[in-house]
Amino acid sequence: MRRILKAAILGATGLVGIEYVRMLSQHPYIKPAYLAGKGSVGKPYSEVVRWQTIGQVPKEVADMEVKPTDPKLMDDVDIVFSPLPQGAAGPIEEQFAKEGFPVISNSPDHRFDPDVPMLIPELNSHTISLIDEQRKKRDWKGFIVTTPLCTAQGAAIPLAPIFMNFKMTGAYITTIQSLSGAGYPGIPSLDVVDNILPLGDKYDAKTIKEITRILSEVKRNVNDPPLEEVALDATTHRIATVHGHYEVSYVTFKEDVNVEKIRETLENFRGEPQDLKLPTAPEKPIIVRNEDTRPQVYFDRWAGDPPGMSVVVGRLKQISNRTIRMVSLIHNTIRGAAGGGILTAELLIAKGYIE
Repeated sequence: MRRILKAAILGATGLVGIEYVRMLSQHPYIKPAYLAGKGSVGKPYSEVVRWQTIGQVPKEVADMEVKPTDPKLMDDVDIVFSPLPQGAAGPIEEQFAKEGFPVISNSPDHRFDPDVPMLIPELNSHTISLIDEQRKKRDWKGFIVTTPLCTAQGAAIPLAPIFMNFKMTGAYITTIQSLSGAGYPGIPSLDVVDNILPLGDKYDAKTIKEITRILSEVKRNVNDPPLEEVALDATTHRIATVHGHYEVSYVTFKEDVNVEKIRETLENFRGEPQDLKLPTAPEKPIIVRNEDTRPQVYFDRWAGDPPGMSVVVGRLKQISNRTIRMVSLIHNTIRGAAGGGILTAELLIAKGYIE
């Protein structure tokens, strides 16, 4: 029988932190044991958290005291999950790694360090070998592994099987993103109610930079054209939905393609987490809907088992012989953040990187 591993959750009262708490309270062998915060230290978790997700605060953590973000207080912790904000996360995560902790980060601060894996476990699981280089180079007992931006995951998860198997020449992506992607309290209401808020060129560029890294690390069955010749662009927006990023992609190819072959490739896609039967791995990482009105944010963001761990793809259409359209929907705080972090931890355990 596998022993129970104890997890510390940094920023445990934030929108992603509460999803870590909720999901880990139901996990077969990783349990929340240390809830770290900043302004609520010393208070019971249930008194300070705004529980903005399904269900109620799990009874096993309700009375747990929120504690400081200090590795010296975590002697019996096995794994650290870090959904801390950009800027604050980097030095804190490094401190934990130096002290010997495995850190799974949802922050952007280390995503492009050359010795830090940026993992979507179904797509580039082989890159965890960078941990060996990281430990040696930095003389750390622990390590940092990151997950990509939720927006990038919503496009990359369905784009990757296409890029792996077809001669893709470009993808032009428009995103319509939920408020929870901005954390809590998020966007001022007068900016987003009765409005569509463009996120701007910097966010667009960040999204494409992360998608490009992910695609550069997948194992392809075709090698033409090379990634550097593939045109990628994104236009990103936020609207007044709570959870779920809705993304429209027009994908182009070097030779004629059949949209039904694309559909079949997406439906049949599986990765190493499915082969290993990891607890948080959905049976289908991509669920293809054939109705012309799906996916919809309200009805489809919780798709998969565990709920919210599958990306839903629909509205597949042949635009021309060499262009297809598809829509994808990702639950940004589950698959795009906490659930992706937990799945990453399960993979690291299965591969022996977390004892």
